[in-house]
Amino acid sequence: MLPFTLAVFFGCNNQPKQIEITPDVLISIPQKCDVTVKDSANYLKSWETSIDDDQFAVFRYSISQQDTSIIGTTRQAFKNNIDAFIQTFDFKNIDSTYTFKEKLLRSDLSFDYISNGNNYRFYGRFLVNEQNFIAFCFQTTYPLDNYSKSTKDKLFTSIEIK
Repeated sequence: MLPFTLAVFFGCNNQPKQIEITPDVLISIPQKCDVTVKDSANYLKSWETSIDDDQFAVFRYSISQQDTSIIGTTRQAFKNNIDAFIQTFDFKNIDSTYTFKEKLLRSDLSFDYISNGNNYRFYGRFLVNEQNFIAFCFQTTYPLDNYSKSTKDKLFTSIEIK
């Protein structure tokens, strides 16, 4: 269990607000969304919000061991971690891609699942660089309506990697 959690709340309107996940990774969210920020001793930090009935969260985990000389092992560990994450869901219709570019590992995935008798669609983008594992997670009811699709697309296209 992590020893300390700090929560901060922001106000809300339709203008985007840029959030710095790391100095090299930014995302824009609607200004009027209430965002809960939790920071646990610089090991785990999360940003969570609801946009109508949709849920969006970003999780950043600090990586303590940095060894870029074993990138092949890191790639396999990255895939294994993503596979372990999705196995926790009773999912169907999975779609996933992996991209490896220099010192950045990326996975985009989506799948349908049922929770408490309700159908959901999960969209995730996972990034690993030398210092952090970052998970962008969007959950919506299934089937996906046009508003939720537009919201999801805006959030994921706003992710900026410097």
